[in-house]
Amino acid sequence: MDREFGLKLRFKGERHDIDRLDLYDGSDSFHGFARALSIVVHAYLNDEVTGRATALKGGSLAFGAPRRGSVLFDLVAKFARSPKSAPVNADTFYDFTKVALARATGDLDAAAQTSYVQKKLAADEPFFDELGEALEGSLQHAHRSVDNESVVVSLERPRAALVLFDKTTSSWVHTRDENPTPQEFRGNMTRFNTQTGNGRAYIKSIRRIVPVRKSDSFIDGSKSWLTWSLHGSNVSTDKDLVFSGRKIVSATGETKRILLDNCWKA
Repeated sequence: MDREFGLKLRFKGERHDIDRLDLYDGSDSFHGFARALSIVVHAYLNDEVTGRATALKGGSLAFGAPRRGSVLFDLVAKFARSPKSAPVNADTFYDFTKVALARATGDLDAAAQTSYVQKKLAADEPFFDELGEALEGSLQHAHRSVDNESVVVSLERPRAALVLFDKTTSSWVHTRDENPTPQEFRGNMTRFNTQTGNGRAYIKSIRRIVPVRKSDSFIDGSKSWLTWSLHGSNVSTDKDLVFSGRKIVSATGETKRILLDNCWKA
């Protein structure tokens, strides 16, 4: 017996109409209602009280599609003040968002289209690697529908796509546990931020440039070797190092980053 009963969750102002919700608060509120309704439906169907929304048996709750073939939500990013360094224009904002999310989901060399983001990448490319690492947990949750319902999610700007989230991007953000045993890698630094300790290095055994960052146990006296290698890369002189560190890999075994514990001249 398959029966459906429609429900609506309408957010209204107490004293006036509203045309938007704060994204973080609104999604958290929606998630709370989803959990509460799941518990109620489970109780109705099973005559059983549970505090776990994921325990719903015999039924399901779903988003209703506002148009055939897709479930579409309009989002609004509203700035209450000027950015610290970025210009306030649509193309730059969309380009920054695209590069940040594309690199966070496996496209480590996603290119920028606007001058500000291009300059940001040239001056501090490890910034986007650090941002990608910070986004990892949120993006794991964001891929839940991709993982469980065989859908793809497209983040779009008006009249153009920005980033596609699918099984491939899900495999990237779902990180395996890091190997607790340090390994040695030979290569050279190509980027390095002395303030954050994040950088990029060409690793010969992997045969590509990967993000690297100093671990909490990194030997401070070895930091000078990182800057030495970067200088050598820039002026085409000696640059090779031996890195001691631990790989972080994706669910499919691709190297996402290396946590450095030490390094020395090769």
